[in-house]
Amino acid sequence: MIKQDYNLIKIKKSFPKLYIEPREEQEFIDYLKLRGFYLYKQVYEALINCSASKDNIKYCDFKNFIRYDKSIRDKLYIFLAAAEEYLRNILYTELEIDSVPENIRDENLSERNIRKRNTEDDIYKSNLYYCSVARNFDMSLIEKLISNYELFAKYGLNHEDIIKMRKLRNKVMHHNMLLLSCYVDSEHIKSELREVEECIEALYRILPSNELKEGSIIDGKVSGGLTLAINKSNFKDGDINLPQYNNILFLHKFKNGRFIQ
Repeated sequence: MIKQDYNLIKIKKSFPKLYIEPREEQEFIDYLKLRGFYLYKQVYEALINCSASKDNIKYCDFKNFIRYDKSIRDKLYIFLAAAEEYLRNILYTELEIDSVPENIRDENLSERNIRKRNTEDDIYKSNLYYCSVARNFDMSLIEKLISNYELFAKYGLNHEDIIKMRKLRNKVMHHNMLLLSCYVDSEHIKSELREVEECIEALYRILPSNELKEGSIIDGKVSGGLTLAINKSNFKDGDINLPQYNNILFLHKFKNGRFIQ
């Protein structure tokens, strides 16, 4: 078994343009052990390639970007879950299944058993709801059912938005660097950033309430909502009129469901 060598002098040779102050060295090693050498190497190369000066990168900026990316992923997870719950509820409202298999957790939900609700169905009961734990009751099936039963127009949804939401969900759930994907060169990263922004805009349009989109006013301040969640990672208190935090890579200002380039 190959044992990872965490000798600081040797490791520093892999990050020649990363400036680490003496008081930061132990933290650098500790988090490298946690997050992995290869993630550190990707982030390092990406930041060097995307830096305007191509000069040294400070360790504080390096670790802040990793935290920033993780923060965006964590926040998006909440709103992706809310959007998926909403889409599932549309299916429970519109569709039904006559009986629930005994071991539904271990089975796939058969589409041929799903049908439109009719006047004979009890509106206070949903067998389909209990099938939501089936192995294949995922975003792929949700999208397919909404499409097959032509529910987009009825609920003001756009098929392309759901496709983009699925793509964003996969990016977030796979625990990779969201803003880098698998890239280190600036052109691919710029393209990836724009795709992430387009997917977030699609998620915004799917969210069913203004509270989820824009938050609520509490004690005269905005609280919650996707818009604030995105902007808080870039600006103090999420105020896009204030100077932006010093990140080399970042999402743009988010306002009214759109990123401002």
